[in-house]
Amino acid sequence: MRGSGGRAATLATAAVAVFYGCGAEGGPSEPPPTLQALALDTLFVVGAAEGDAWEVFGGIWDVEAAPDGHFAVLDLEAPAVHVFDEDGAHVGSVTETGLDAGALDRPSGITWSAAGELLVWDPGSSWISRFSVGDAGVEFADRFRAFAFGETGFCSAAGRTYMSYFQEGQVVHETGPDGPVRSFAPAPPVVGVETLGVELQEIAIEELTPSGLLCTSRGVLDVSFVQSSIRLHDWGGTLLWGRELADFHPIVVYTPDGMGLGRRFDANEGSHLLRSIVPWGESMALVQHDLRTQEVPEEGEVEVLESRLIRLEDGVEVDRTRDLPLILAAHGNRLYEVRKSPFPQVIVMEIFAQP
Repeated sequence: MRGSGGRAATLATAAVAVFYGCGAEGGPSEPPPTLQALALDTLFVVGAAEGDAWEVFGGIWDVEAAPDGHFAVLDLEAPAVHVFDEDGAHVGSVTETGLDAGALDRPSGITWSAAGELLVWDPGSSWISRFSVGDAGVEFADRFRAFAFGETGFCSAAGRTYMSYFQEGQVVHETGPDGPVRSFAPAPPVVGVETLGVELQEIAIEELTPSGLLCTSRGVLDVSFVQSSIRLHDWGGTLLWGRELADFHPIVVYTPDGMGLGRRFDANEGSHLLRSIVPWGESMALVQHDLRTQEVPEEGEVEVLESRLIRLEDGVEVDRTRDLPLILAAHGNRLYEVRKSPFPQVIVMEIFAQP
């Protein structure tokens, strides 16, 4: 999420200008069915160099937008979760740390199960905590156990919660207050795994097969963090479609010394590393990858992001561009971008008609 210094920024040069008005019955407007010639109007910014705790972010890890326009910001450095309304006014925060109910230890994921209901996944304490968001602010409601390690996909909708981690050959798991519900989505193949010994194969599969998750109106979309796999399952785990992303450069596993696990990146084209999945209206999803030439980017290295529009009906790639900044959340035609410099900020922008 990178906003422009001015009021509007044009993010592509194709001569296409279409106006998208308000949604039906006052709902959010739909974004255009293309990534070309998008023009963004900066509505407001949250985050400051100094001020109250909810204004000064240490390290923004995630931003999630609710169906009613509220949005939450997960600050890993604090750690803390801050909630704002649709106009950017601060509603409340979760700042207590520790292992007690309602506190944060090492949170790594946030998601809205519904308007007014925010879930926080905390692998440090192995809890998923539920918070009520309303006029009174942000209040702890309850929590339930969950267990996973490593980078974990996390999404929730209509009272159903899903996580992505490798277990017994599957990488998507529905969980709830009574424990695991079901598992589905076979782990995708890891490129280069056949060159490893048995123990390193197990480590590579556990670390490199989970997915980022997006709960959509059609079901659960899972996009592999480092493989080309993209799939949509219905809420019960039945596969609706599965595809491989085109022109994809995977991270290749190898062992540099016969003992440790290495990851080889494409030094010329860059290997694809998933950064974001957000809804693009009701019928599509925006999938963004960082094209990484090495595991740890050099200081000052310019990030190259590849953005794809994926149709949820059948998984077809509708459009692709490298002109978009990193978008960590979307609601209708609103996009939420994060800036790291000169200090962490969330830039809330709206797609508007070009003249």
